[in-house]
Amino acid sequence: MASDTSLYGTRKPKTTPKELSSSTSLAFTSTLSSLLSTSTPSATAGRPRPSKAAKNDIFTSHNKNTKKRAARDLDEDPDDARPQQRKDIGSVDEALLHRSKKKLAAKAKLYKEMKRSDYAGDEGDALVDFDRKWAEKQGSKQGQGDGEPSSSSEDEGPAPDEEIVDYEDEYGRLRRGPKSEAERMERRKRNQTLGQEELDRISARPAQPSKLIYGDTVQTLAFNPDEDKSVKMEELARKRDRSMTPPEMKHYEADKEYRVKGVGFYAFSKDEESRKREMEELSREREVTERTRKERELKKDERKRELEERRRVLGEKRAKKQADAFLEGLGADLGVGPGSN
Repeated sequence: MASDTSLYGTRKPKTTPKELSSSTSLAFTSTLSSLLSTSTPSATAGRPRPSKAAKNDIFTSHNKNTKKRAARDLDEDPDDARPQQRKDIGSVDEALLHRSKKKLAAKAKLYKEMKRSDYAGDEGDALVDFDRKWAEKQGSKQGQGDGEPSSSSEDEGPAPDEEIVDYEDEYGRLRRGPKSEAERMERRKRNQTLGQEELDRISARPAQPSKLIYGDTVQTLAFNPDEDKSVKMEELARKRDRSMTPPEMKHYEADKEYRVKGVGFYAFSKDEESRKREMEELSREREVTERTRKERELKKDERKRELEERRRVLGEKRAKKQADAFLEGLGADLGVGPGSN
């Protein structure tokens, strides 16, 4: 239980409330009233709250001001062909804009090549037969120049007074029809031939061989060759059966190269006989050198054996002398003289 007395028996003083003087209260009241009278009723501006609008996602951030551009396109006059320069296209990415321009330029170039019949793409890529369109356009121009009504469709029948001829269509079938149809078919075949030639010229693939063999076929030319092939085969047989000639003798020529020669370099003669004689002399000198070297080695081995023999004899003498000295010292210690029995 807690006690009110301290360690030395004295009571702790109790906390008494602080009394405020009248002057302090009056000063606080006057200060508060002055502040209330001078304060303005205008509300202070607080921190703006974040907008509740949805944030732009990745699908709309790169395509801003779309509605403005659409309205401007509707307001433009399609008949007005005056060049207009506009640099503000919104916030489109530069890389995306450059890629779009590049694709449009490639499409325009490809369309021009198709109209000029220079298109060299794979068969079936193009959905429009530009050769046919060009042929029909040329036919209509010729018909208008001759005073005849031009027809843009093949469904219309030929003129009643047009000549009927026989022609071959693109599949090799014999057909009978008006002359204009035959000319149109001829132009189409010619355009196809030119296009195929151009495609083969610029294509990286090898051309298909013209002479192909389909099915089981006996190649009779392999057993009955013509005269030219027989002559070539005989010539090859003669080359095969003749004896092989030795290769031409070629030697190193020192005067045709500029480089530092070694100490043992020897310039042989260009004459074959002189070269052979020099080679024989070198062979004899080599034999003499080897024989001298061998004799010197034998002498060296013999000298080595003599030295080893002398060393062995000297070792035996030294050992015998040491044994005699040891025996003499031992006899002196035992008191045995040389004349005692």
